[in-house]
Amino acid sequence: MSFLKLCSSRIARTACANMYKSLYQRMSYTTVSAVNKHITSFPMKQVYQQQQGSFFHTSSLSMNAFQISELTDDNYHRISDNTFNQMVDILEAIGDETDLEGFDLEYSQGVMTLNLGEHGTYVINKQPPNKQIWLSSPKSGPKRYDYDATQQKWFYGRDNHTLDELLNKELSDILGEVDVLEGLEHH
Repeated sequence: MSFLKLCSSRIARTACANMYKSLYQRMSYTTVSAVNKHITSFPMKQVYQQQQGSFFHTSSLSMNAFQISELTDDNYHRISDNTFNQMVDILEAIGDETDLEGFDLEYSQGVMTLNLGEHGTYVINKQPPNKQIWLSSPKSGPKRYDYDATQQKWFYGRDNHTLDELLNKELSDILGEVDVLEGLEHH
C-alpha cells in the first residue's frame, strides 16, 4: 500500500499531515535547497496540497526559513538593546492602558520581567555568550531566540516562530488584541 493511499482518509490525512510537519521541523537545520529537494520528492506534498485549511504550505519553505547570523559582540548588543528598549516602551504603554490587576514591568541589565498577575510572569533576557535572547513564558515555557540579520527577526530554531509572533499571540490571549512588537526595528 502506498503512503499516499494510506493517507487518503480524513483521519489519516490529519495524522499524516502532523507527521509531515514533524519531519520538516526535524529537518529545519539543513539547507533550504536540501529541504526543498526532499519535500519535492516526498509523496506527502500531494496530501498537503489537497488538504483543505492546511496549516503549512510547501511553497513558503524557502521564504520562511531563518538562518542564524554571525554577529559581532557590538552588533549583538546594539540589536538586542534596541529590541529590549522598544519592547519596554510598547509594554509600558500597554500597561498604562490595561486594567489587569498585577501588571508590572521591570527592565534592568538585560533582564525584562513582565508580571501579569494571575496569568504568570514572563522573563526575557539577553544571553551575550550565545548571542541569543531567552524567554521564559508561563504559557509555553522556555525558548531561545537567535537573530537572522537578513529578515531582521529573532526566531526560535525548533519551529521558526519569531519572538514577536509568540509575544503577540500569548499577550493578546491575556490582554485582548495587542501588537506587542508592532513596527519593531532591529537595526
